[in-house]
Formats: sequence, C-alpha cells, structure tokens
Amino acid sequence: MYYEDMIFSKEDFDLLTFENSEFFNCNFNNISFNSSNFSNTSFENCVFDSCHLTSVDLTDSKFVEVKFLKSELISLNFSNINTFVIEIEFEDSYLKYCDFAKLNLTKTKFTSSILKECIFLETNLNKSDFSNTNLLGTTFENCNLENSNFQDAINYRINPLTNSIKGGKFSTSGLVGLLKEFNIKIV
Repeated sequence: MYYEDMIFSKEDFDLLTFENSEFFNCNFNNISFNSSNFSNTSFENCVFDSCHLTSVDLTDSKFVEVKFLKSELISLNFSNINTFVIEIEFEDSYLKYCDFAKLNLTKTKFTSSILKECIFLETNLNKSDFSNTNLLGTTFENCNLENSNFQDAINYRINPLTNSIKGGKFSTSGLVGLLKEFNIKIV
C-alpha cells in the first residue's frame, strides 16, 4: 500500500497495513503500535507525534527524514532497519531498550529526551546532538562521537578510551560521565 500526504490518528489505526507499505509525507498522531509489523516498510518525510511504539518489527524498514516527537519507543531494534539511508530525529521522547548498533547516525538528534538502557555499539554518531538528554544506563561502545553535542546531558557513561570523542561538547557538570570508567573519586 502507498500512502501520501495523510494524517493518521487512533481511529485510523485498524485500517492501516504496514508491512511492505510506503508512507510519504504522513503524520501519525497519538497512536499506539504494540508488536506491529513495520518490516519492509518505507517512511519518508513522516512525523510520529505522541505515539507509543513497543516491540515493533523494524526489519528492513526505511526511515528518511522521520521525526519522533513526544513519543515513547520501547524495545525497538533499529539495527535491523535498511541502512542505505537513515535520517531520524528524536525530540522530547522516551526511548527504552532500543538498539542502534552498527548504524550510521551522523547528525542525528536525540534532544530533550530520555534514553534509558539503549545500546550504541560501533555506531557512527559524528555530529549528533544529545543536548538536554538523560542517558541513564545507555551504553556507548566503540562509537564515533566526534563533534557530538552532550551539553546539559546527564547520566551518561562514555569511556574516552573506547569511543572517539574529539571535538565533542560536554557541560562541566557532566564531565564525571567521562571519568566513571577510571574508578577515580572526584571531590
């Protein structure tokens, strides 16, 4: 199915087919997607506003210029998406147990959000923006975080020996997140 220039709300959810579908310039407002199948689905220039996505199958799905605003995303494996072009943005959203391993997320915004126990493993996050974000329990391992913005971010643990952070922006109050791996006491 192909959908273009449409606005979907709760009432439309039962009418939508996602698997092997294309959505262009569509808005999804206040919809809960629980264990939905988005496999082989293309989203281009779409907005998810105040949506809830839990355990959604993202296998080979495509995200180009997609924004998640005030949305909740739980147990999503983004590392299974189509990696040819990825352009996603998260603003004022809650992400928990999401996997972003081995993706190219250059210039991705995760602003004013909560990322709880998410995984970034060998992820390219060059020039990404985590400003005003709570990163409690989130893992960064062998990531490119060069020129990324962590201003006013809290609860992050980033080991500068296993992640590239050159040119990164960090608030003074958050610097302890770069030193936790060294087991030193800051007084």
